[in-house]
Amino acid sequence: MKRVRHWLPWWVAPCKALGLACLSALVLVSVVGYSVSAERTSEGVGANQTAVTIKTFQFNPNRLEVRTGTKVTWTNQDEVLHTVTSGTPETRDGRFGSPLDGKGAATSVTLTEPGTYPYFCERHQSMQGEIRVQQ
Repeated sequence: MKRVRHWLPWWVAPCKALGLACLSALVLVSVVGYSVSAERTSEGVGANQTAVTIKTFQFNPNRLEVRTGTKVTWTNQDEVLHTVTSGTPETRDGRFGSPLDGKGAATSVTLTEPGTYPYFCERHQSMQGEIRVQQ
C-alpha cells in the first residue's frame, strides 16, 4: 500500500507551535493570577478582621459570625458599582453604607455591638448578606 503524504502550507507548523506556547502561557498566567489574588485577599486579615469579596454579583461569604470589635472589609472584584448598605432593601437601618466604585474598591466597618446586621447592595437588591456579632 502506498503512503499518501498530505501537503500542508509552510505556516501550519509555526502556528501549531505558537498555539501550544500561547496555551501554556494562558494556563501559567491563570494559575499565577489566582495565587496572587488569593494572597491579596488574605493580607491583613487577622483575628479581629474578616474579609468579604464581592464577585459576580454576590457577597462571599454572605453570612458571617464574628466577635465584637471585628473589622469587616468588603472588596469589590466586579467592574460595576456596588454598595454595602446596612438593613434590608425594604428597611435601611443607617448603621453603615458605602459605595464601591468598581474593581478594587473597598470599605470597612468595625462592629462593636452584639447583634444581627443584615446588609445589601442598593443597586442590585438581590445581593444580600448578614453578619452576626457575638460577645
